Amino acid sequence: MVTYQDNMYHYLKRQGYDKKYEHAGIYYIQLDDEIVYIGKSTNMLKRVAQHYVGIRLRTEKKYCIMSDIQRQGHSITFGVLYYAKNTNYLAIDWEIGEKEGEYIRELRPCLNTQIPKKENWQTFDIQEIDEKEVYNNFSS
Repeated sequence: MVTYQDNMYHYLKRQGYDKKYEHAGIYYIQLDDEIVYIGKSTNMLKRVAQHYVGIRLRTEKKYCIMSDIQRQGHSITFGVLYYAKNTNYLAIDWEIGEKEGEYIRELRPCLNTQIPKKENWQTFDIQEIDEKEVYNNFSS
């Protein structure tokens, strides 16, 4: 059974996004010029497709916020912060896990709720999303 997410993945691939995103690494979601979310994936193109679907269907709090802000005329873009250098799956997982934690701690994106700890990226502090502050930052 083909899902909406599968269709989005294949659409992005046909648009040529596979060259940039069909790799393991760290990606970001940006509203206008502000990075609001950072994530990691062994296949960023598949994960970006999941995010597009989440925003469109408003499946989580962060996606509802992004969707609302986009409807106000703000742009949503995706980008790559880091490509994994390892080739072994376990090494990749560890590499991008550590790197993601560094980027999240440094940039503090407002829609990331898990902040990986410096001493062990597999543990994290929880950050609540301050919806009011996010909406205020993007109010027209």
